Amino acid sequence: MRYLTKSRFKLGLECPNKLFYTKKDEYANQKDENPFLNALASGGFQVEELARLHYPNGHLVEDAQGDKYDYELKVEETIQLLQNENVVIYEAAFKYENLFIRVDILEKRGHQINLIEVKAKSFKEGYKEVKYNSEWKFYLFDVAFQKYVIEKAHPHFRVNPYLMLADQRKTASIDGLNQMFRIKKNSGNRTGIEKKEDQLAQLKFPEDSVLSLKDVTDIITKIEAGEHRILEDYEFEDAITVLSQAYLNDRYFGFPLDFAKCKHCEFKIDAGSNDKKSGFEACFKKQLGWKEDDFKAPNAFEIWDFRRWKYLTDKGKLKLNEIEDEEFGENKFKMVGFSRIDRQLIQKHKTLKKENTTHIDVTGLRDEIAKWTPPYNFIDFEASTVALPFYRGQHPYEKVVFQFSHHIYHEDGRVEHANEFINVNPGEFPNFEFIRALKVALEENTGSVFQYSPYENSTLNQVKAQLEASVEDDKESLIDFIKSLTKPPKSNDYQGETWNAEREMIDLCEVIKAFYYNPYTKGSNSIKALLPAIFKNSDLIKEKYSQPLAAINVTSKNFPNHYRWLRMINGEIEDPYKYLDKPFSDWNPDFERKSDIEEINNGGAALTAYGLTQYSDMTTVERDRLRKALQKYCELDTLAMVMIFEHLKDVASY
Repeated sequence: MRYLTKSRFKLGLECPNKLFYTKKDEYANQKDENPFLNALASGGFQVEELARLHYPNGHLVEDAQGDKYDYELKVEETIQLLQNENVVIYEAAFKYENLFIRVDILEKRGHQINLIEVKAKSFKEGYKEVKYNSEWKFYLFDVAFQKYVIEKAHPHFRVNPYLMLADQRKTASIDGLNQMFRIKKNSGNRTGIEKKEDQLAQLKFPEDSVLSLKDVTDIITKIEAGEHRILEDYEFEDAITVLSQAYLNDRYFGFPLDFAKCKHCEFKIDAGSNDKKSGFEACFKKQLGWKEDDFKAPNAFEIWDFRRWKYLTDKGKLKLNEIEDEEFGENKFKMVGFSRIDRQLIQKHKTLKKENTTHIDVTGLRDEIAKWTPPYNFIDFEASTVALPFYRGQHPYEKVVFQFSHHIYHEDGRVEHANEFINVNPGEFPNFEFIRALKVALEENTGSVFQYSPYENSTLNQVKAQLEASVEDDKESLIDFIKSLTKPPKSNDYQGETWNAEREMIDLCEVIKAFYYNPYTKGSNSIKALLPAIFKNSDLIKEKYSQPLAAINVTSKNFPNHYRWLRMINGEIEDPYKYLDKPFSDWNPDFERKSDIEEINNGGAALTAYGLTQYSDMTTVERDRLRKALQKYCELDTLAMVMIFEHLKDVASY
């Protein structure tokens, strides 16, 4: 039997065609990742365990060990538990026809069932409310689907639907709440969670929890009545029927393409990959009659920040040579630099002409650089937003800033990795130590400070709010330091002070968007795309960084003097992020590792690595390996900013 589970139902709501490709080995799926590592990064496993403490003494319908998933056994165990007049069940299983669900927490009281879906997601009454919109609709349809299956399987029950969420109005009542759920390996080498029962025993539920129950009956009723739809042509029950039948019969649905959704389809293959099929390409072949050459033609998916997807879908246009310039939208006048439409049209024409030369507003860039003050400081942060707070009085999902890197570009051309900070010690809240270290680092000089994206600005403003609520002796001086660098928050619920920063951070990414386009980035402004692109067409950067660090007056805290940043592999310049050291490449296999991560070369991997250092009882040696890998990754981020800066100065002849 091919069961439509709640995750497959959600997939079908995203696009019914996806049901044909999912769970088939021959089709690539870019979302096939480690679900536990994803839960670790989001705090999902902690939220689930804390939610169960709201309903103690529940019965867990466990997954059987082994490869075969026994649907019937789980359903039968649930039915037996439901014979009790009153019962709490974790992971209760229900089946109706070819529909199958697991309920996070089920509370039965007589003929009433409280269905509780636990999500590692936050809400806040009056600001981030639970309502039917793009942010919440898939969660709400998930709950509605579960309610439907239970009521069909057991019509005599009355089902009340709830979401259990992190409540941003609440604060932790104890210190170290986030450390009370630990990753463990059991005898079968399966991952599990161990709760620190003695410490958790001091909590009263629900009073002392940062989670709240949200009744979603009214919204679910509107979904059931067809007032809210994701698939516009189908009411709720009809949507379940058509999706379940398509999945049961392994039938390609033939749902009309929506280019905005197709752009983000996970059933794609990476360039050069031949071992998997592409569901994305299969849809275009079936519905638009595309041939292999059509996929090689430049198309609008490559265009940065394109917003007219409905127009293109309605017109059936996707290839760039089919789209007229005016179809990109109205090009509003901009005083300085490229507008969004300017940049898109530059990309379009360079792509069609197969030009790989950069396009630069030299005058605008030169004028911008003239505003900057040496020596030039480049900073990058790594932070985690954890569901469960570190300290008493903190809210869920307050940011934890565990790392920074700081490079200085001196007037004489010296590049110095001047400072860095990292704290991955389990259970230590690093933010105030972090900001003190950053203050010392940036007060070494009065030069301009650069970030890449607004992330550092928003992070510092969150640390400012934490300081304001703290009793730190030096909080006023730290707050003044933050205000010297940042713009005030723009959040809708922000009612605080405003200020003008005398040393406001310069967003290097915004400089790139306004004055510089490199075709090798294929429209991306990510630093991970820009650095390899600059390596390809900057003679200055290629010549300088193909030499050892010691020969080019570049100091490093994490790489040896003989290290070279530009390398050639089979005649092609290698992406420096891809050849960062793998922290466990020489790990002795006789010693068990607590971490399942193999490399740290992007922000998601860094976040996961930090989570592993916090919630698993790894050895000091293993934690040190992760710490060193994080330091190398963060150093490359700020050095990449230096290289971008050097390239901009060069092309502006400044």
